[in-house]
Amino acid sequence: MANLKSRTARIPFVALLAIALLAVLWQTGCRMQSKEIGKEAGKLDKIKAAGKIVVGTSADYPPYEFHLLPELESGMVGIDIDIAEAIAANLNVKLEIKDIVFSKLFDELVAGNIDLALAGLTPTESRRHIVDFSIPYYQAMQNMLIRTEDKEQIRLLDDLRGKVVATQKGSIQEDMARNMVTGATFFLHERIDELIAALLQKKVDAVFLEKPVAETYAAKDPSLLNLECDTDSMPLGSAAAVRKGDADLLQRVNEILAKLIAENKITESLQAAKVLADKI
Repeated sequence: MANLKSRTARIPFVALLAIALLAVLWQTGCRMQSKEIGKEAGKLDKIKAAGKIVVGTSADYPPYEFHLLPELESGMVGIDIDIAEAIAANLNVKLEIKDIVFSKLFDELVAGNIDLALAGLTPTESRRHIVDFSIPYYQAMQNMLIRTEDKEQIRLLDDLRGKVVATQKGSIQEDMARNMVTGATFFLHERIDELIAALLQKKVDAVFLEKPVAETYAAKDPSLLNLECDTDSMPLGSAAAVRKGDADLLQRVNEILAKLIAENKITESLQAAKVLADKI
């Protein structure tokens, strides 16, 4: 009986010892896990560690981004290129710009192949489900580019009934045209220059573009006319895009954009880009 009592007395001690050991292991495991989580670098740290920021754009959209020499893949200029350079300079890293088909920009961003997208992007609600947007850095209305010879036939959106309307594939202008133009046939293409060529060749009757872009093409070619239609009374503007969760990068980008806007750098960049676009 005494022996039984002694064994019974030791059981709680052994159990307590086991519990204590489990608690220590659990706490140690939690601390180790916390340290591992803490070790994971944020997006800004990763960019600085790499020594460069990779920015995706679609360089057929003057004055936002375009090739100074169309036959060369290098030499991109424009508002978004200037912004990208300002961001890289602020982070003290090199800038790598990738020219990507517009409709693939968000895919490349989500896949992590680029750190930031700058391409005159409108932050629509559907796009906000995919990526996070910066503050708007420029606001513009949506316009319609037609042939000058058709100015008597096409004055309003209603005049596009039975016509062929062209927009860039995957753009906000595509959604706008489909929602606001009835009875028209829609022509889509990845590149803006191909849409303009189709207009000049009379394959399409109108091209929907953001106002600065339409103005740029109309200024270069008198056979084209830019119509300011009431297509968007509340412009959403253009913003930079980052991957969901890259909050530290987004915060820094917003700070840089706010400074550029306050110093009137965006407007200056727009004017300079228009001058360059007239030369291509």
